[in-house]
Amino acid sequence: MKEKGKITNREYQEINLVAKPTATRDLSVLVEYGVFRNTGKGAGSYYEIIGS
Repeated sequence: MKEKGKITNREYQEINLVAKPTATRDLSVLVEYGVFRNTGKGAGSYYEIIGS
């Protein structure tokens, strides 16, 4: 995330060694708490840190 400024669900899964449902849930919580912003839908979706 620091290198690119954004992360995909798949990258999150690989970094944290979690399944897709877990990654989706984790990322959704971070969006809900205002840490990340979700951009796009489906395969082109990615997450950015708010304020970056």
